Amino acid sequence: MKIQPQRPTCGKILSHSKHQVSAFRESLGVSLCVFKIGVTAAPRVRFQDYLTKNYTCMWLIHVDNDLGIIHMLEAALISEFNVCTGCRNAPGTGGEGALNRKTHQGPPYFIYMCGGRADQMKRLG
Repeated sequence: MKIQPQRPTCGKILSHSKHQVSAFRESLGVSLCVFKIGVTAAPRVRFQDYLTKNYTCMWLIHVDNDLGIIHMLEAALISEFNVCTGCRNAPGTGGEGALNRKTHQGPPYFIYMCGGRADQMKRLG
């Protein structure tokens, strides 16, 4: 008999992800944090791109094999946090990125958050 671990509910995934986004912002200083929420199948490659735009850190918020869950979670997080000072995501976005192309890697798929401080010497993004 195989026992499979229970998958967390969508509500628990969203709650944990929102907590992670808040913790990320607090780690950089809420009033100075400039950030972007996104999805990728290749986090290392994606972060290299953000380094060229002067972002300084990246956190992986959630990983899943279900692309639909990843896109919906991205849209939900952007909807929640796009009103915050420093958010670089446009309102009403999420789920329309590169993972919709047939040439992407994955699964697994990742929700990430990149950011930096607005008071650093170089302009972000």
